[in-house]
Amino acid sequence: MMKTLSMLFSSSILSSEVRYALEEYGCFVAFYDKVSAELLDKIFGQTKDLFEVPIESKIKNTSEEPYRGYIGPNPLMPLYEGLAIDNFTSPQDTHKFRQLMWPDGKNNFCEIIDSYAELLAGLEHTVEQMLFESFEAAKQYESVASYNSQLLRFLKYNTLKETDATLRFASHTDKNFATIVVQHDVGGLEVQTKEGDWISIESAPSQFLFMAGDGLQVWSNDRIQACHHRVKDWGQDKILTWDVYIQQWGVASTARTSG
Repeated sequence: MMKTLSMLFSSSILSSEVRYALEEYGCFVAFYDKVSAELLDKIFGQTKDLFEVPIESKIKNTSEEPYRGYIGPNPLMPLYEGLAIDNFTSPQDTHKFRQLMWPDGKNNFCEIIDSYAELLAGLEHTVEQMLFESFEAAKQYESVASYNSQLLRFLKYNTLKETDATLRFASHTDKNFATIVVQHDVGGLEVQTKEGDWISIESAPSQFLFMAGDGLQVWSNDRIQACHHRVKDWGQDKILTWDVYIQQWGVASTARTSG
């Protein structure tokens, strides 16, 4: 059964539990009620509107880095569509994204995303600080965190009803340091255990999945394995999720010298 940890408390015991969950599963579910159900509903509404934007606007969401801009359905990922705000903790970058998608304006988009960004940054900071503490590397955290880059990706997994496909996105690990995932109203996300079994992650208010990426595996010197995950077809018309991809630059050698 997936371990659920509350981020309402901070202690050495909780830090050890965070590390244990990541070493055992490569992920854990965090209960984080600072992000209210009302705010999630607002983000869901904005996300639905976002995917209704004309393709001519979507393709303006570009980046020199792979997977950090618009990705539409393609032969390798026929059910997948995603847009992204790079450095989404910056209100200026969120505003630039809004201008690309809705040149004439969009009520409350920036306000809602900025509120969400501030809260998710707090969750990221809490989890990573605990993780560094558990490796006796707490003094290194602030200098490493200063290089963090966060990407908010809006994801939609469509259904091809004329096929018998059971997967909307095949098993994979994320290349970044870590990922925070929230599902809205419907499930579909599954993570793989060390034994090869798949665990379904339920969609529930104020619950966020924190997953180790390839970068965290390198940082921990393979003590923590990147989380294999996939998106299963549960019969819904579409699945919407929001993923925060945490990229930490220049940290690959940090844990090589820590406990």
